[in-house]
Amino acid sequence: MASQLYSTITRHTTMLAILALLLCQIGSAHADTNVRASVDRNQVSSEETLILSLTADSILFSGEPDVSALEKDFHIINRQQSSRTNIINGKVNSSRQWDYTLVAKREGTLTIPALPMGKYKTRPITITVSQASQNRQSGNDAMYMESDVTPRSAYVQEELQYTVKIFTSVNILDASLDAPEVDNAVVEANGEDRYQTLINGRYFQVIERRYTLYPQTSGTLIIPALTLQARVEGYRPSMLDPGRLVVKRSSEHRVKILPPPAEFKGSVWLPAKEVALEENWSKSPDTLKVGDSITRTISIKAEGLLGSQLPALPSINLNNAKLYPDQAKIEKGDDKSQWTGIRSESLAIIPTRAGEFVLPEIRIAWWNTDTNKAEFAVLAERKFTVAPAVANGGTTQITAIDSPTLNTTPSQNDSALVTADNAEQQDTSFADRPNNNLLLWGVIALLLLSNIGFAAAWWRGRQRTFVAVTSPENNSNNENKAFKLLEKSLKTKIDHGELRRALTQWGQCYFKRTMTLSELGKAIPELSDFCQQLDAHLFSGQELVVDTDAILSTLKKVRSAGATKPTQAALAPLYSR
Repeated sequence: MASQLYSTITRHTTMLAILALLLCQIGSAHADTNVRASVDRNQVSSEETLILSLTADSILFSGEPDVSALEKDFHIINRQQSSRTNIINGKVNSSRQWDYTLVAKREGTLTIPALPMGKYKTRPITITVSQASQNRQSGNDAMYMESDVTPRSAYVQEELQYTVKIFTSVNILDASLDAPEVDNAVVEANGEDRYQTLINGRYFQVIERRYTLYPQTSGTLIIPALTLQARVEGYRPSMLDPGRLVVKRSSEHRVKILPPPAEFKGSVWLPAKEVALEENWSKSPDTLKVGDSITRTISIKAEGLLGSQLPALPSINLNNAKLYPDQAKIEKGDDKSQWTGIRSESLAIIPTRAGEFVLPEIRIAWWNTDTNKAEFAVLAERKFTVAPAVANGGTTQITAIDSPTLNTTPSQNDSALVTADNAEQQDTSFADRPNNNLLLWGVIALLLLSNIGFAAAWWRGRQRTFVAVTSPENNSNNENKAFKLLEKSLKTKIDHGELRRALTQWGQCYFKRTMTLSELGKAIPELSDFCQQLDAHLFSGQELVVDTDAILSTLKKVRSAGATKPTQAALAPLYSR
């Protein structure tokens, strides 16, 4: 009895297992029938479109299909979505459909892969893509594309001109043409033209787009075919409806890219049609004086290269001038037929000592792609003579910014008096000449005025000396006022030019002599770096960070250390007689 019961239970269990397996298979088959993929045709040319439709029951799938796998072999140029609801015998059945308009990226046998839709997948579909008809040159086709690349062989980083032309004899309502994507190359758009041409007695509107390519590695450069997507009106009205989507493709191109030749010895590889160096000055360098600021701008111009490909100019050092370089400026020339790269570098120069200074020759090696030879762009050496600084008011001359000296300018009155005293002995007949009497009296009047001016200057000097010696509190008051202005300028950080003036004004009051910012940095070594950075910022726009607390702390220490020093004798040498 027990064995019979065991046999019955075992038999029922086996049947249930088989039934469950069958139900799973039925459910799986049912799922496949409710997630479907289909196409309107399986054979197309490379310029024709096909429509892929994905359908799913709303109960089984409520999201969006993942169609990213299509982009390997197809362009997705349009997407549409629709839904449908059917009621049969009171039973509601809802479904959704996604339609994708596709264009093949290449010829051959392609596969639309299985696409995931939630936990389900569609079945793969095979598509055969044939070559498009070649009747474009005859002018029988109302729309077609042409493309060309020159040269067919080039060096690494040499300019390639890639041109795409769209010919159409019908009105284009809308069109899309992506820029070429080329592996191992830099692609730059170089303009577009529109014009008309006559082919076999038929006028075509031509849209021409130009691109400049710069290959980055040697070997074979592949420029893939471009795909034009357009909606046209009245295009072959007997065959196409108005507004129908039209797809056209250009040809694929292959270019042989060569490495730089072994005979080129330059440090930077520059393959170009022409490379030149140009120099410009903010003012004439032949009239330079100590302390003047002048800006020299050098431009490298290269036909057939990008500005970013051009090298930085070699740095220079001058012992008798301070140099403040500005950031390089990259530009493009105006010639639409080719790319002209321009790199401009500006250098502010401030002579610090009188005499001659020399700007060395600049040589840049480049490879002439027309002659296939190495050449040099040269900017010749320049020599200039720097004159001493012009005295202000005839009393002070700064002979060098780094180490200035303050001198009283020798008065010309003494020599003038000697000349006047000897004039009568040298030429006793001068006064007897009627035509020269007025000139003689003019000279005498000038000499008298010079003596009066000299006496007034001498008297003012004595007065200033007297005030400086007897009233030191005036200097202290001036220094305090100057320091307060400097402190305010540091804290506001509004105008760096005003900060420079406040620093030099305080320095003149504290050290009691005319002082430049460079001299102040030497007098207070802790401020030397900041003074140089401030000058560089004002002359060339270099970044400046003002540490207000550190600068004020340094200045207060200097003032505190110098509080017990004598102050009355500092100006005496300027006015003593």
